Amino acid sequence: MSLMLKQILRFKITIQTIIDYWKVTLILSLLFSGMAAMYSGMYPAFKDMMGDLTETGSLDQFAFIPGYEDMSSYVGFLNIEMYQIFWVLILGIIIGFIAASIIAKEIESKTIDLLMSNPVSRKQIIFERFVGLIPMVLIINFSAMFVLLGMTVLINESLNFWNLLLTHITSLPYFFAVVAIGLFISTLVDEKMKASIITMVIIVGMFILDSIAHMIPDYDYIGFLSLKNYYNPYDSLKYGDVDVIGQIILISFTVILLIITMIYFQHRDIKV
Repeated sequence: MSLMLKQILRFKITIQTIIDYWKVTLILSLLFSGMAAMYSGMYPAFKDMMGDLTETGSLDQFAFIPGYEDMSSYVGFLNIEMYQIFWVLILGIIIGFIAASIIAKEIESKTIDLLMSNPVSRKQIIFERFVGLIPMVLIINFSAMFVLLGMTVLINESLNFWNLLLTHITSLPYFFAVVAIGLFISTLVDEKMKASIITMVIIVGMFILDSIAHMIPDYDYIGFLSLKNYYNPYDSLKYGDVDVIGQIILISFTVILLIITMIYFQHRDIKV
């Protein structure tokens, strides 16, 4: 057996995770690709109305969302309708929900002993579960991107492809950080639904904190407690700007939390 094949077989928990969630990956890819098609396709019908709302100042109700003042443009419309809500918040909640259930369901159903019967350490179980969820994030991410690109051409609107690519690439550290939070909660809480709900509350709570920071300048410091503060799709989609420091913070947060999760799971007492 070749060395490469042996290395692949060592990651059978990763492979099994990918297999277990391929249907979920397909469904979510279709769902968010459909959202991308729907919102981009809706823009021509709402273009004039968005211009009128901008002129009358009616868009001030969206002041908690970065880039709200540019909603009349195609990029601004996508930013508000798709990226700031359905992408950052809704997809973040769904990914967090899935990640939070991945270990907790094994403990709750008393099948964790089967998982730990593999010739790997508990630390590697956490690591492989994390790696096993990466393909899901990548497929959902880039399938939606290509659908959006195709719809943009179809409706004859202008969208910089490089900026679009940057927007989706820079979203990856954000979603990986969400996965890390979910896995951490999954090792703390032994009930699948409870772990998932707690993670959802954390994601929504961080979104609210970031929104408050944008609406009330005196409280902008609380935005630092939110993952969303370090990923702004509008800046990359509109200007091609990347918050390098924000990306580093998200990656560092993910690595540190994964290490904490692995250490905790390695030493916690699990009743089977």
